Amino acid sequence: MASDTKSIIYTAVFVILFTFLTVMRAWFRITTGAYRDGITSRREGWRLVIIRWIFGIPLFAFVAMYIGFPGHAGWSYIPLPTPVRFAGVIISCAALYTILLVHRELGRCFSSSLVIRTDHRLVRTGPYGLVRHPMYSAYLLLFIGAFFISENWVIGVTGTAVIVTLMTLRIVREEELLCERFGDEYEQYRRSTGMFIPLRRTLLERRTAKASSETYTPH
Repeated sequence: MASDTKSIIYTAVFVILFTFLTVMRAWFRITTGAYRDGITSRREGWRLVIIRWIFGIPLFAFVAMYIGFPGHAGWSYIPLPTPVRFAGVIISCAALYTILLVHRELGRCFSSSLVIRTDHRLVRTGPYGLVRHPMYSAYLLLFIGAFFISENWVIGVTGTAVIVTLMTLRIVREEELLCERFGDEYEQYRRSTGMFIPLRRTLLERRTAKASSETYTPH
């Protein structure tokens, strides 16, 4: 009975988190006019679109199965300790909050496809002050958290695969577009900021601090 209650609680948490994500994304797509851009663009290429669907279809199928018919795919479950599942809740909440901050900073510059608008601006505030592509990082954490919560490895693998595909294939075209649009401004931003984790900026700050200490001469 306790195990059934725990499963119901984690399923409810899973539904709440992804319902919030869906509503939030829809709200920003409508309020920013991003729905007019479509889900994909020709700049992404057919290969990337096909790969996304290859992983996306089983992802949506197993999410629906996990929520509505959890007993129909027992082979896709991996029992995890309660602390790991609880950590998944924390990770997912942090990822959703980051996605919310990203949308707030992007404003009308947000698009779910590769689109550069005429009034597009280079956002360097909020999460973008730490990394260049915080939305990808947040979604990767979200699906890792979703795996921990659901204990369903298919959800974890397919969700992570969709994001990793974007992080490895789409990101190249995205950065090319940003370089074309913003030129030296983006090159400077790229040199000083990490792509997915704030490592490069930290190293740069350390080097700057070290250089300053070496050139400082006390009076």
